[in-house]
Amino acid sequence: MKARTDRLSIDYRLTFLTPFHFGTGFRQGLVDRTIARDRQGWLYVPGATFKGVVRECCEQLARTYEELAEMSELMATPHDDDVALRGLGARVSMITRIFGSQMLPGTLFFDNARLLTTAETAPTAGTASTAEGLQESPEALVTPYTQVRLRRLTRTAVPGALYTSEFGRRHLTFSGTIRGWLTCLPLDEEPRSPTYSLLLLLAGLHLVEQLGANKSTGKGRCRCDVLHLEINGEEYPPEEWRGWLARLDELMYYSTAQEDEE
Repeated sequence: MKARTDRLSIDYRLTFLTPFHFGTGFRQGLVDRTIARDRQGWLYVPGATFKGVVRECCEQLARTYEELAEMSELMATPHDDDVALRGLGARVSMITRIFGSQMLPGTLFFDNARLLTTAETAPTAGTASTAEGLQESPEALVTPYTQVRLRRLTRTAVPGALYTSEFGRRHLTFSGTIRGWLTCLPLDEEPRSPTYSLLLLLAGLHLVEQLGANKSTGKGRCRCDVLHLEINGEEYPPEEWRGWLARLDELMYYSTAQEDEE
């Protein structure tokens, strides 16, 4: 079978179960760690941050199912120059097809996830906290936390290391879109069969459980739901693409499929 190129559009929703923080690297007034906001002051989830977490989830799955050691090595960080050179002219991993590398730029784009309005959230989320929160001002959706840095060995406070961070309130819901083109081998010759990389991407999205800073203290726990999948302009119903997830074991045949292509 030959590789095919699909034009994708995936709409997803993120619902935070605990407070979360996406840092800007700047301080403001008495706040040492400010949270990311758009021009209107509303919170959002940076697309680059979400993409990195999804990549990590996809790598975990790919390493579980990949049989060839050489292919597993090619899934290292895209910022590693040595790995990029070793992979020049080699087979392309599923991870590279989705997220790109230094030698093969990715063609899928992760938009920033925006905060949903009350009308968009109330019928689906079913939580009073979300509906009430979205009726307030942008600042009302942020809670400051004053923390202290601890020495890892003694678990005692570091002198002079008291700082304040901004965290978004839990139960807030965001929506985002992944769009672009994905070239990969299909699982079989059926016209509506997914490609190996698309199957891996959908599974990786469902593995996202935490985003942002302070994960070790339980911050940033979330749930990621895929709402819509569109391939080449045609929308696929959830009952169809969710059935694909039962075929995850077939990811182990990706390397064999590449040999057949050659």
